[in-house]
Amino acid sequence: MTHPSDPGHSPRPPAPGQPGPAAGPYGPPPQQRPGPVPGPRPGFGTGPYEQPQSWQPPPRDPREKGLLAALFDVNFNSLVTPKLIKGFYILSLLLVSLSALIVVVIGIWVMGLRNGWLLGLIIICASPVVWFFQAMLARIFMEAMVVRFKEVEYLRAIKDKD
Repeated sequence: MTHPSDPGHSPRPPAPGQPGPAAGPYGPPPQQRPGPVPGPRPGFGTGPYEQPQSWQPPPRDPREKGLLAALFDVNFNSLVTPKLIKGFYILSLLLVSLSALIVVVIGIWVMGLRNGWLLGLIIICASPVVWFFQAMLARIFMEAMVVRFKEVEYLRAIKDKD
């Protein structure tokens, strides 16, 4: 007897009540049901291919006070820290870079000492790693401050909307 998958043999049609060759060992494939009807769904845009709208921050108040006016606002309605945070971040990066440069100079000085070349090399090689971690810590601290002040800003916008 030849196998039905042999190229020279034509397959027999299945007997009535028997699954066909495409059905597999577990019976016929499941019938496809119609999917959801495309169209607008609440909260998902207006059409099936439209992207949901992205969130936008509240618009800036044109009556926002300047730095000096916010500094002398005794009711604390205007916040000064968000205006100064960029300058503090740049200042912290400059200080971190200056300290890394001083560490490199110390490493060069230690390399010049008798039997200090290995320790000096280690100090010089560690300087960029220390700079990176100090810069990351400064960035994390500044971002935490900005996030806190943004929360206050958005909560104030929600309060004013009601």
